[in-house]
Amino acid sequence: MGDVMFGERLRVARARARMTLADIARECGCTAQAVVKWESDKAMPDSRKFLALCRVLDVSAEWLMAPEPLDFHSTDTAPQGRHAKYWVRAALEELAQEARN
Repeated sequence: MGDVMFGERLRVARARARMTLADIARECGCTAQAVVKWESDKAMPDSRKFLALCRVLDVSAEWLMAPEPLDFHSTDTAPQGRHAKYWVRAALEELAQEARN
């Protein structure tokens, strides 16, 4: 079992949610600098902020703390597990729509 990939998973979930560092900080009641430390694995959020992250980013605590590296070719390790193909499809459709406009 490897090290927890918290920072990487947090960055991926934040990007998927299209949230800025400031957005996450506001939702968690902290500073953007604190979020940067979490994403770079220099610090961990306290339990209240961790649960806020899970809620705001719509990910499970288990996924956020999983020790396995992310595999972007597998929907089993995506932020929303087997349902990832649906948000990926929606994101691609949204990008295509933006390109047409």
